[in-house]
Amino acid sequence: MTQVLELSRLVERTLNALADVLGADGAALMLLDDQNRLRAVAGSDDDGRRLELLQEQIGTGPAIESLTRGVDVAVNDLYAARPFGFPGLAAGVSGVRAVLSVPLRVEEQLIGTLNFYDRISHEWQPAKVQTGEGLGRLMVMVLQTLAHNSPISGKS
Repeated sequence: MTQVLELSRLVERTLNALADVLGADGAALMLLDDQNRLRAVAGSDDDGRRLELLQEQIGTGPAIESLTRGVDVAVNDLYAARPFGFPGLAAGVSGVRAVLSVPLRVEEQLIGTLNFYDRISHEWQPAKVQTGEGLGRLMVMVLQTLAHNSPISGKS
């Protein structure tokens, strides 16, 4: 149990670092489970964890759309009406306004989404979206390294 907690803390620290690099208020991670359901894994803070858990529960949001379409989804303001926002989601995560969801892939296989968020609404600039994509690739490398070296995998 201690090793799982250590892995969880490492993922949260990684998310904080990725958010800092992008200049976002936070980052969160959702991964597909063994039945191809998108599951909340971690967030850099309570808002991030709440954002992911709520998307998992209600089945809609930028992460769900990003995974379904296999593309980046940049939401300038969650409170905007559809198709530009997710007002139902916004009501449950009042501390989050703008979200960038980046699909994560191993080879060509989608495995989840990396989600950046800000507490104020704004337009996601193309350079920031491109940086987010690169940080998504970095997150995949971190996850692969953790899986390879995890005591759960049998290798350490």
